[in-house]
Order: sequence, then C-alpha cells, then structure tokens
Amino acid sequence: MRRGVALVVAVAALAVTSAHAAGRIAPIYTASVGHRIVAFSLDQDILALAEDPIGSGCPLVIVVNEPSPHGNALTAGNGPTCQFGGHFWVRPGMGARIISNSLDKALWIVENGSSAEAVKGDAKGGETVLKQVQNIGGNGPFFGPVVGQFYLRLFADYGLLPDGTELGGVVSGNNKELWAAQGPVIATGLDHDEHIVSVGADGSIAMWHAHGARYGRVADAHAATAALDGGQVFVLRSDKPQIDVRGLDGTLIRSWPIAPGALPLLDAYVPANLLVYIAGNAVHALRLDSGTDTILARAPAGARMVDVQISQDAIAYLALGGSAGHGQVVVLPPAAA
Repeated sequence: MRRGVALVVAVAALAVTSAHAAGRIAPIYTASVGHRIVAFSLDQDILALAEDPIGSGCPLVIVVNEPSPHGNALTAGNGPTCQFGGHFWVRPGMGARIISNSLDKALWIVENGSSAEAVKGDAKGGETVLKQVQNIGGNGPFFGPVVGQFYLRLFADYGLLPDGTELGGVVSGNNKELWAAQGPVIATGLDHDEHIVSVGADGSIAMWHAHGARYGRVADAHAATAALDGGQVFVLRSDKPQIDVRGLDGTLIRSWPIAPGALPLLDAYVPANLLVYIAGNAVHALRLDSGTDTILARAPAGARMVDVQISQDAIAYLALGGSAGHGQVVVLPPAAA
C-alpha cells in the first residue's frame, strides 16, 4: 500500500513578515511526521519535497500544487526508494540539488552506504529505478545533481579522473545519455526550450541542447555553478562575488556584483528579470535589468537557508533547523521581489 503522508500548512511569523509587502500570507510546508525536509524543487506552481527519515523509516517524495495543503506521495512503502532505504544525497559542490520536478513528475537520488539509485516517479506511473551504482569511492561513480523543468528531467552520471576532472554524462528521465564530456559534465541549468548548461570542477561551462545541438564552451568562466533560463546563462563566479550573464554561445553580456558568500545554487526567471540566490543566510533577489539586489527573507532564529528557486508562479525557499524545525518550505509570489 502507498504510505499515507500528511502535509501540514502552517502560517508563522516568518511567513507573515516575508509576504507582508505582497499583501499575502505565504504558505509554509512543513515535514511529515518522523521526517525532515532536506531539499525541494519548483516547476511552475508545483513543488516536490524530499524528506529524509529521522531514525528508522523511508525517504519520502511528496508533490504538492501550491497553495494547496494536500500533497501526493510519489514514494510507496513497497516501492524501490523505500526498499533501498538510506537518504537523499548528491556529492556536495556546484548545483548540488538532489531532487527535480517537471510539473508533477520528479527525479531524485538516494544513497545507502556505498550504493546509490537514480529514481523517477509520478502519481500515476509510480516509481522507476533509472540506474543503480555500487562501490562508490572517493572518485565515484556518482549520480546527480539533478535538474528538471516542463517535460524534461536530467541527472549526471560521472566519475573523477586522478586530477579531479569529471568524466561522464547527463542522463534523461527516459534513461538516455544526452551529453557526454570530460570537464563540464554536471548539468546545473535547464530552461523550457531544453537549453542546458553544464559546469566542470575547473570552472568551465558548456551549453548544449537536449536534442543534440552543441553551443558555446567557456574554459575560463570561473563558475562555482550556473543557471539557465530564456536562453541566457547565469554564472556564479568562484573568484569574486559576481554574476556573469552569458549567451548560449558563451559571449559575456553583462556582469552584476552580488553579496559575498553565496551558496553554489542559483535560479532565474528571465521574463520577470529576476535571479535568486542565498548569501549570508538570507534569500536575495537580483534584478537582471538593473543589478539591484534585495533581501527577500532571512533565516528564522537558529536556522540555515538551504536553497531558493523561482518560477513564473512562485519564489520558494527552504530553511532547516532552529525555529524552522525539521524544515520549512516558504512560498512567496514573484511580486514579493
């Protein structure tokens, strides 16, 4: 039987404060009983929550169409994710997101000891294991991070050469390798037109298309991570607090200074001229047309900000620990920026 999961929507002081300027109470999605939210993803107005068990129990994936308080569990008690056990995981670093969704379909990575699985799921079709790997060592093999949007979900499948360079490819939710490379392997950005940006451990970037086109490659991009939307590439520099905006061919369009200490996670929505990121334990919104940087929300007492994402319908961020407890995903309207 499918595990019963209750999603609770709470309204707290943080939500009232964060959404006050927009004139709306922001819903806060909290963890299921016996779990903590460790990651999420956002596509349009649909959230996918990744919840690790606290103690015994199964990893949970829950999809919710915000602002509804009711979600659907994509993981079942007799399904492969629960049977595999362990927890959600991806090798730390650039764009280290462990779950993605394309509308109401999701893809996630779980690890148990030295083994890992890449799994996709949706409410109608259930769960499908795309790939398994065993004997993970210091040089891999690794799965993830993952990206998804609209009808496409992707995950990296790679290992490390002796010098630390990545070697591998990017696999789709249909279990087809769409990209193979040495260097910029890891896909960290994807837009609705299926343009993709991959980042290498050396800071290089490569832009490509899910159906085969290969665009530009920038060896000296100094990328800590990158995002992509509307055919524009947004590079978080590793050598300075700066966002570089590039075209698909790699041409530098403009640069904007940002707050120091940004986490290597970005997201952007070009029609609204907004890029979001986390720095100084706060959610920042950078206007792409002017470079104006605004703090949208600060972490609640004792909590840490984990991630922030944006779509045409919402801005969502995850706070974990402290007064945020076992995780709170707060959803704001784009107008809040």
